[in-house]
Amino acid sequence: MRNCFLLLVLILCGRTVVNGQVPVVISNADQVVSINKNKIQYLEDKNHSFSIEAVQAMKFQESPSQVPNFFITASAYWVKFIISNRSNATKLLVNLKHPTIDNATLYYKRDSSQLFDSVTISEGKPFQNRLHYYQTYLFDIKINKGETKTFYFKVDASEQLLIPIEVGTTKTIYESLTNNDLIFGLYVGLILAMAIYNGFLFFSTRDGSYFFYVMYILFVGMTQAVLQGYTFRFLWPNVPVLNNYAAVLVPFLNGIAALEFIRSFLGLKQVSPRFNKGINGLELFYCTSLIFCVMGTLRPAQVLVQGAAFLGAMYVLWIASTLTIKGVKEARTFLIAWLFFLVSVMIFVLRNFGLLPYNNFTYYALQIGSSIEAVLLSLALGDKINIYRKNQSEARKEALRVAKENERLIKEQNVILEKEVQNRTEQLQHTNEELKGAMKKLQDAQIKLVETEKMASLGQLTAGIAHEINNPINFVTSNIRPLEDDVADLGKVIKMYEELDLAKEIKPQIEQIDQFKEDIDFNYVNEEIATLLSGIREGASRTSEIVKGLRSFARVDEANWKKVDINDGINSTLLLVKNLFPKDFELVKDLAAIPKIECAPGSINQVFMNIITNGIQAIKEKQQAAPMMGRLEITTVEDRGYIVISIKDNGPGIPESVKKKIFEPFFTTKDVGEGTGLGLSIVQGIIEEHNGLIRVDTEPGQGTTFVISLPVR
Repeated sequence: MRNCFLLLVLILCGRTVVNGQVPVVISNADQVVSINKNKIQYLEDKNHSFSIEAVQAMKFQESPSQVPNFFITASAYWVKFIISNRSNATKLLVNLKHPTIDNATLYYKRDSSQLFDSVTISEGKPFQNRLHYYQTYLFDIKINKGETKTFYFKVDASEQLLIPIEVGTTKTIYESLTNNDLIFGLYVGLILAMAIYNGFLFFSTRDGSYFFYVMYILFVGMTQAVLQGYTFRFLWPNVPVLNNYAAVLVPFLNGIAALEFIRSFLGLKQVSPRFNKGINGLELFYCTSLIFCVMGTLRPAQVLVQGAAFLGAMYVLWIASTLTIKGVKEARTFLIAWLFFLVSVMIFVLRNFGLLPYNNFTYYALQIGSSIEAVLLSLALGDKINIYRKNQSEARKEALRVAKENERLIKEQNVILEKEVQNRTEQLQHTNEELKGAMKKLQDAQIKLVETEKMASLGQLTAGIAHEINNPINFVTSNIRPLEDDVADLGKVIKMYEELDLAKEIKPQIEQIDQFKEDIDFNYVNEEIATLLSGIREGASRTSEIVKGLRSFARVDEANWKKVDINDGINSTLLLVKNLFPKDFELVKDLAAIPKIECAPGSINQVFMNIITNGIQAIKEKQQAAPMMGRLEITTVEDRGYIVISIKDNGPGIPESVKKKIFEPFFTTKDVGEGTGLGLSIVQGIIEEHNGLIRVDTEPGQGTTFVISLPVR
């Protein structure tokens, strides 16, 4: 009785059970029928090795959810469903609605035969190979009215494996697909509108938040396009290998763009460095999925990118909630938008887990949520401009108030400052007068010191001149007395001749004169007079030469600057310091034929005087320590537009510590009272005045060389 009752109920309900599985009944050609939970069974093929003949004998399991959902798996799955056609249409269309399946093969028996036919659609082949130009898997089936057939699907995927199946006529299925395209087109239009609008705002404001927002919503839209297969259909139909990689790369870029937008929009670097570091950690987690994707292990990459998306969503929710509680206005708007998006994600995930029905609402949940989020975030960014303008306006007002206050303070301060400046000016004028007086005294002291140095040089020069002139003067003074006696004797002889008395006898008078001449040795007197005059002439000549050298050294009869021969200045200087030469001494001169140069001859000769004198003093100092032959070498040469004068002595040399200071004013190594310390300072000043160079080469125990370079022009 129980079995009869059940059979009666089934007949009344118009339902037929075949092998324990409820068939899908197509009773109206204008309807699309979904093959849901109790009308579909599945079988797992872990090694992808089952054949259709083997599968027929295996036991299938009932689907635990409305739509079979096997998540991310490496197994292939077989699903079985039965269609009973009670409509007038004999040609139907089966739509496997999940477009990210890698391979789908439909098996069915031939008419009145136990053999199976199969049709395979693969994501690994170009899109143009498909019979129906659509991203979902569409299969044509032929089933007569009143006929019931069993169909098998073998499917596998590297992404999440969902198997939503619907069946209907070609017309009704295509009408449904057209509605899908229309809805997605509206979604894409909204995303592009938001992107273009905010792109213009970015170029206007140069605010990085707009740039990252544009990148974020573009990748959100691209993610939806990948999930629904539109990218394969329109962007790379001839490059199917991109599909599997896009399922990881596009969500990866979407996640990175979202995190950077959140960082910029909420100002995490300034508002919360701790949250900002967490964003860096999430981006690093995202990068691990990219590494697996590049390595070609797509299923682990899918798991990682979805895990990163889940953690990122929760972390961002925490950030937005915390900052909203702290009163950050941008965080409140962002939190609302993010909640809409999270709700849509939850609906999408719950649908995939079979906890919510697979219908149009759950199918389009992500698009709806991301659209609302895009609009709200765009409004938030627009509000950010208003806040920015308001802040600018308030800042201008505050700046104007501060400027007026500053102007008032400045006016008051100016009055005070004018008084202070006047007092300070009077003090500075008084101090300036005192400084002028001190400067004049300092200049006078400097002039006196320079004159003192010149007088010291003049003293050495005078001593040399006195010594040099003394010898020829001795020639003159020692010959004058004998010359006077000889001239007196000659005068007497002449006078005796003048006193001859012509009235008397001449001969005795002449004999008397001759006798006097013999007495004075007249012939010797004549010879002695010539000798004495020659000696006086030699002394006068030597004195004249010394005076000429002195005039050449001092150039007192010439203009300050004129063209002169440097060799003449060196020779005249050596003539005047000749008396300073020690006993054991050798002077070596190698004066080349050089052109005349324009200079102040007196000043240049003073340079030679100071350096040569220092060299001779250094030689004498070394001779006092140990007997040696002193040597002074002076050379001149023309080299690349310069006259180069080298003055080298073989004295004790100059230590490095002293060498650094030799041109400093008032620095001297001589005993107190023996030098002013201005000699080489004056030398350097004269050389610089002539646009020349002076260099000192010295080593302790090896002597010292002064090298002077004077420009020819």
